[in-house]
Amino acid sequence: RIGAVAPERAPCHGRPSALEKTIHGFTQKRGDIVIVPALGTSFDTLGEAYDFYNLYSWEKGFGIRYGKSRLNVESTKGMQETVCGCAGKAGVENSRACRCECPALIMLLRSKDNGWYIAEHHEHHSLHTSTSLSTTWADNTLAFTQAHRRLQQRLG
Repeated sequence: RIGAVAPERAPCHGRPSALEKTIHGFTQKRGDIVIVPALGTSFDTLGEAYDFYNLYSWEKGFGIRYGKSRLNVESTKGMQETVCGCAGKAGVENSRACRCECPALIMLLRSKDNGWYIAEHHEHHSLHTSTSLSTTWADNTLAFTQAHRRLQQRLG
C-alpha cells in the first residue's frame, strides 16, 4: 500500500469534543438543527468527524459516505471528503444506483497537531430528504441507511 497511517491526535480529557461544543452552543442559540458543521471545527480523529457529520445528515435526512482523499508529501492522508451518499454520477443510465451529483459535503484537512478540521462545508442537499428516517431516537422501526445503522449501534 502507498502511504502510511499518520498518528491521530491524542484525546485530551480537558478538551471538549466538537459534539459537546455544538450541543452547548445549541442551548445558547436555539434553532431547528442541533448539529451544524462550522468551518474550523476540530476533531481528534477522522472517525469522530464522520460521526459528527453523520449526526448532522441524520437531522437533515440524508446518508453519507467517505469521498475523495489526498495524501500529503509525507504520504499520509492530509485531506478527506465526507459526502452525501448520492454524490457522484451514475455509471450507467437507468441503473438502480442513487447518484445525482449532490453537492453536500464536508472537507477535512489535517492540522499540525495531527487532528482534523472542517475546511469546507457545502450545505445544499440536492435531493428531497428521506421520509423513511426516524424522527426520534427511540423509534427503531423505520429503515436507516448503513451509516445511520452504525450510528444507532454506537449510541445504542
